[in-house]
Amino acid sequence: MKNTVLKAVVITALVMFAIFFGGYEVVKATSDYPFCGSCHEWDGAIAQTNLADKVHGPSNQKGVGVKCTDCHLPHDSFVNYIFTKAKNGISEGLTTLTKDPKAKDWIANRAYAREKYTFDSSCLNCHNNILKSQDGNITRVVNKMHLKYIEFKGTKNEMKCTECHKHVGHHDLGKMLIEQKHKTAQNWDEWKKMHDSKAIAK
Repeated sequence: MKNTVLKAVVITALVMFAIFFGGYEVVKATSDYPFCGSCHEWDGAIAQTNLADKVHGPSNQKGVGVKCTDCHLPHDSFVNYIFTKAKNGISEGLTTLTKDPKAKDWIANRAYAREKYTFDSSCLNCHNNILKSQDGNITRVVNKMHLKYIEFKGTKNEMKCTECHKHVGHHDLGKMLIEQKHKTAQNWDEWKKMHDSKAIAK
């Protein structure tokens, strides 16, 4: 009997170990580009704008860069993080399979993405001292700038970080999206290819 119980405990421990660390590796592997790019049309170009960002991207001189999920998933709880990750993943997968990304207004979508796919808990996960006072007094300029955010928290006028910090995380994202939408040929061969593809589309 002792051997059976011991075997059951060891097997359970090994299974739990595999689930926990295997699950961690799955979450880690699916938290950054290029995985995110497998369902996001133009994500390669969008990712490039993050790579070029000198504040939040890998181009940061201090070597502090963020992953896609550092900004685009909530960090208030692990359960909410995993739930939102799964929900968004399914939604993006279905969109990619059933809709035409070329028909999407990517410029107008930026406001929607800021509202629905960026989270204050993500910002505050890294900038955790931004709202704290020193000795009970707001002494830092950066904190004075956020007094309204604190004042409106929990009211009908509650604000999101991205209402003010609209272009954070991606360098010249709007410019890139306009260039993608209204691409101009750089040479004759490129113009002919674009012209032929438009003729086929008609």
